[in-house]
Amino acid sequence: MVHHARLGFDPGSVFDSVAGGYQATRPNYPDSLYDALERHVGPLAGRRVLDVGAGTGISARALAARGAIVVALDPSLAMAATLRSASVSLPATLGRAEALPIASGSADLITCAQAWHWVRLPDAAIECRRVLGVGGRLALWWNVSEDEGAFFDALAAECGIDRYGGRVRQDDRASLVDVGGFSDLVTDAVRWEWTVPIEHWMRTVQTRSILAKLGTDASERLGAIEDVARRFFPGGSVTEWFTTRLAIAIP
Repeated sequence: MVHHARLGFDPGSVFDSVAGGYQATRPNYPDSLYDALERHVGPLAGRRVLDVGAGTGISARALAARGAIVVALDPSLAMAATLRSASVSLPATLGRAEALPIASGSADLITCAQAWHWVRLPDAAIECRRVLGVGGRLALWWNVSEDEGAFFDALAAECGIDRYGGRVRQDDRASLVDVGGFSDLVTDAVRWEWTVPIEHWMRTVQTRSILAKLGTDASERLGAIEDVARRFFPGGSVTEWFTTRLAIAIP
């Protein structure tokens, strides 16, 4: 399987055990993100969209709500099954970005939300360029927690947990143009606030890969994370400021 040597685990199955929590608690993306996407690629209505690394369908459902004709793709059977349960009318299939089970030139838009860091380059970029039709685009986006507060510093120092979305994302020109072979890259960003009860926030933390891959061994670290959250948010709700970063690659 791809990526094992680079990551030390199979990214296609790391979220299997937390698929339900992923669906229930992961933050969505703001409407302003999809507004920005449409400014750059045109109206989504009627567009044939392949949502790669769709997970439980968070982005796929939002794209479909804007009239896109969406097929969701994910390597995890558990994630795809959760997606189908939550959105019975949304087509979903198993697959990886490096070997898309889609005909050449058949997609107007390929999207990948919070997942492009799992793919292997340049293989995934080559496949996306193959599947995109004339005028097609590859759109990647991430929620990135950009709070500079002491809470996030404490999480990093005491619990070894970085800010959400803070890892290398492969959404830069070097990755997509120099390595990936796209001709150009356009970027945008929207900033928004997310406030949820600590209990909800903790269920979200459990779905992050650094903890999901630990399984039952994550309990001690989760306890420490909750202690920090309750210390900094005695009112019972956690607030994060996200920037949703958008990168659009042009073949």
